[in-house]
Amino acid sequence: MTALLTHFWRLCTFRSGPEQSPYSPPLLAVVLAVWFALQLVVASLQTALPLAVLLASQLLTMTVVLAGCRLLLTFKALQSRWWQAALSLVGVDIMLTLASLPLLLINLGASERLPLIDGIYLLLVSWQLAAHGFIYHRSLNVSPFLGLGIALMLLIVSYAAVVMLLPQVLRGGA
Repeated sequence: MTALLTHFWRLCTFRSGPEQSPYSPPLLAVVLAVWFALQLVVASLQTALPLAVLLASQLLTMTVVLAGCRLLLTFKALQSRWWQAALSLVGVDIMLTLASLPLLLINLGASERLPLIDGIYLLLVSWQLAAHGFIYHRSLNVSPFLGLGIALMLLIVSYAAVVMLLPQVLRGGA
């Protein structure tokens, strides 16, 4: 487990590529289960929306990212790389979600949201976008800039899907 977490951290810091991830469908299932459990913890710390809505939005976002990755790899005839790319994307998400947990706890304990914490959280989201771009760059054999563009495009598509299918997210649960 330590080796896998180290690999995910190396992916987050651009020192390891998705091609170095194990090709293991059962491992992806386990990592997705860990990701889901972690999302459950994060959702329980956020009280603005019902737990089911928060979890549904996270599942929808991950589905769009993984399906988009699969579609792009199929388009480039690189389908065999999907398991490693998917494991890498989920692993990066786990690591950066773990990094954001203290920020959520600090904001939860504060009487009002702290702008500094929100700024750091935005930095983590940007870091996740860059790490995903790096994974697309290496998995799809495209330029780093195009990999970042793909990551941004899938982020926008996933947010649009959440807004269209779960409009209560915009209303704050009202």
